[in-house]
Amino acid sequence: MKKLLLIALVLVNASVAVADNTMADLFAGKAKLVFLGLDFTQAKYIGKVGFTDAQAIQNQHIVSWNNLIELEPKKFSLQKAFSLKDDQYKSKVEDMVNLNKSVNVEKNITDEDYSITEEQVKKSVARYSLSEKDGIGVVYVVESLNKSAEKLVAWVTFIDLATKKVIHTEKVEGKAGGFGFRNYWAGGVYKINQEIDKNLYKKWSKSFKA
Repeated sequence: MKKLLLIALVLVNASVAVADNTMADLFAGKAKLVFLGLDFTQAKYIGKVGFTDAQAIQNQHIVSWNNLIELEPKKFSLQKAFSLKDDQYKSKVEDMVNLNKSVNVEKNITDEDYSITEEQVKKSVARYSLSEKDGIGVVYVVESLNKSAEKLVAWVTFIDLATKKVIHTEKVEGKAGGFGFRNYWAGGVYKINQEIDKNLYKKWSKSFKA
């Protein structure tokens, strides 16, 4: 009997250890948030006239757009948008920087319309190798940089870091703008952050009540 009880306790403890973090936990202040950065592995670059240096995008700008999240927290942090304390939020983009090394920008420059599905987002996340294992991660799975429409489109995707399970994903657009190629598209990321701060946080907090 004692042996059975011991086994039962071990199983219970194991289930607790791998218990999913939920969106409700995030809005209740029970889970920390890690901004993982931008995933460009499924991105297309729409409007060939606007993307004339594929190598610079691949080797320089994709890294820079991710690094801005850590280097310019006043502009790109999501801490304020989610009303989180200092010990409840961090950004760590290293894993996305490494992931994006596999992209081929030149093959993905097009003049055609393009979109991805929620299932494609989940398949992308399933391939992640994440160093962060605690709390909830948020990653922007970039669908397109659309020069014709002057916008960046990304799936804002929340992941339970312990299990890599997608707990919510939603397509959000950000109007591009800024001086120079890097800042122009970084402006789209900033506008997505603003949309979360001004509108989506309120909507999500109502939808995912504990």
